[in-house]
Amino acid sequence: MSEPERLKYFDLQAPPPFAETILKPWPEKEFREFEPYIIEEQRHGSASVNVFRVVGTQLPDYAGKSWFDLLMNGRRMMANLPLFQDNPGYYLETGGKEPYMHYRSIDGGDVYIGDEGNHRTCIARFFFFTQGLTTLHGITLDDYRIDWAFKELCDELRDLTERLRVPIRLTAVNRKLVNRQDAADWRLDSFTLTAKVIDTRRHETYELDKDGLCRLLDEMRKPWWQKVLSGRKLPISA
Repeated sequence: MSEPERLKYFDLQAPPPFAETILKPWPEKEFREFEPYIIEEQRHGSASVNVFRVVGTQLPDYAGKSWFDLLMNGRRMMANLPLFQDNPGYYLETGGKEPYMHYRSIDGGDVYIGDEGNHRTCIARFFFFTQGLTTLHGITLDDYRIDWAFKELCDELRDLTERLRVPIRLTAVNRKLVNRQDAADWRLDSFTLTAKVIDTRRHETYELDKDGLCRLLDEMRKPWWQKVLSGRKLPISA
């Protein structure tokens, strides 16, 4: 199908300004690095999203491509466009989308297409552009909240132990589910974080919360003549 024929579905004579915007890849590598520090996971099964805030996708096939390329060459676009033509109200309804449309975000920031919805998000963008709309309802959104302060403490501890060559190793960050709130189409899981720290000289293991990490780092930052690390136990609580 030609470019004019595709654009005709939306009564467009030319591609809109966003058409050549490139879809970013979901930052999977960075997400795996941040994942141990997630303190809240929220799944909203009947959420709303501004389709013009969707910046990318976790599907490698379309990451790095433009929205217009997805419209022209998406694998299932030829199936989805006639469905849109027959029932444009699907994109305007507030009820849950069937099949579901899935999105992901970190700390409520940029939104990425998740497991499902690449072609329909693209269609919604072009359609909403012509209608003066922005918000798609009834989608599923997963949002992850990161404890960046805890991560910074762990990164600093790893850096200091390496530079100072002290017999301390941070070997893992552990998450413990402490609360779950749920209702229809919604769930919020809350976690506490601890760092597993080993004193390799004494063969002792500690589970440190944020306060424990701060106390340990305060001790390690002291001038060498004030340090007690080599002479007695770590100044922390297990």
